[in-house]
Amino acid sequence: MRRARRRPRAVSRGVRRRTHVSGCCGRDSPGEPSTVMTTFTQFSPTGNRLNTPYRPSLSRHASSHPRPREDGTRRPGGHRRSTMPLPGLVLICVVAFVAAWSPRLAAIYGGPAAVVAILITLRRPRLHVVDVLAGLTAIWAVVSTLVDEADPLITQLPAYLYASAFLVFLAVRHIVRSRAELIPVALAHVAGCAATAMALIVGARDTGSQRDALFDYNVRYGLDGININYTSYTLVTGAVLTVVLLRVGPRSRVVRSALFGTLAVSVYGVLLTGSKGATIGLIAGALYLVLARFGPRLTWAVARVGVPALILLIPFKAATTFETTARWLDSLFGRETGDLSGRLEVWPIAVSAWMEQPVTGLGPGLFRVVNPLGVGPHNLLLTVGTDLGLIGVILYGSTIAVALACAAKQAKQVGSVLAGVFIVTLLPIWVTGHWEQSQGAWLVLALVSTVTLDATTRRAARHRLMADEGRVSARPHWSAAARG
Repeated sequence: MRRARRRPRAVSRGVRRRTHVSGCCGRDSPGEPSTVMTTFTQFSPTGNRLNTPYRPSLSRHASSHPRPREDGTRRPGGHRRSTMPLPGLVLICVVAFVAAWSPRLAAIYGGPAAVVAILITLRRPRLHVVDVLAGLTAIWAVVSTLVDEADPLITQLPAYLYASAFLVFLAVRHIVRSRAELIPVALAHVAGCAATAMALIVGARDTGSQRDALFDYNVRYGLDGININYTSYTLVTGAVLTVVLLRVGPRSRVVRSALFGTLAVSVYGVLLTGSKGATIGLIAGALYLVLARFGPRLTWAVARVGVPALILLIPFKAATTFETTARWLDSLFGRETGDLSGRLEVWPIAVSAWMEQPVTGLGPGLFRVVNPLGVGPHNLLLTVGTDLGLIGVILYGSTIAVALACAAKQAKQVGSVLAGVFIVTLLPIWVTGHWEQSQGAWLVLALVSTVTLDATTRRAARHRLMADEGRVSARPHWSAAARG
């Protein structure tokens, strides 16, 4: 009587390879040839169900079942190998830094640099709804210079600034298609904001005039050659992007500590500029984050309905229905003027000018020249309305709405929180300032719109998967010899 040959046991992905040998206790019956059967089964030690295969229950999460990237190349085995568009990514990182550090350079070179970044990426362009809307808005801004009453010498530069901002938006969305590409672009812009804030703090310390209190906005500090409000709005936008990075960025303690430090420096820089709109925006954004912890869906629902409603109502009703509230806000932090620093006076004039050309508008930048006060509307709706008309308002607003909807849809709860923080924080700036042509604002919006569920839960999913695998490997494996 011969012993049957045993094949060596092998373990593959937690599944034990078992060898069955005919006969009792590994011996063949007399006169029967030896036979070997091999099955791949993992046995459960409970009860008598020894031949029931155990199938581990792993979390079916996006990060544990990665889908191939659309820009990858195939390996010999059929899998895709991701490729990062390094030249375009580096160029858009430079644009992101300059947009915060030097608005003048960004205004001149930001748009052309964005076009070059798109071209050298060598990717097929996206044809999503938000990208089409952004492209149409940029085209309409250029076409609006051809309106009969528009003076090309006046309208060409504002139209170029509109188009440049939307080109930066398109370039960021074209290049950033993963978390690995989002992080360097976001860090570059945050670094520019941190450098701006530090320059502002150092300049405020060296100046002769000092404040009596931190919130004494009668004394304001700024940077040479840059509008004070523009500096404060840049720091607010950078603060929003810092919050985004704290949620979906690197988990290194060093990086997170640096981000918290940057956030503190940016907030202090906003206080030094003495911008009431920027300060109220930071307070509103912080309150939104607190409330979102208790009811993210409810807060997002309120934000996506309430913010557009306020943008539409305030410029038309501020001098009547909201007059008391407007004057109360004007009295905050000192420097009271009684009319929101002239905004309550210029808004009715802007409304009347827009109604003269409601569909096409007056032309980019023309209202500032023709109105008796010689200033812009200082309101997003009225500025875009007088510049680009109702067509421009619809395209401009739809681009923002669809971009935020993309974030809320792709990243679920986290995306809705980030989208809500963006619009709630920028609401006071949109209502009382000029931020419609900001490359920094559109860059941050583009980054928010690219956040996906995989980017927000990658770390948590990895820990859950490791825990599941640990539980599977901890289960006892029973061999034929052990069963006796």
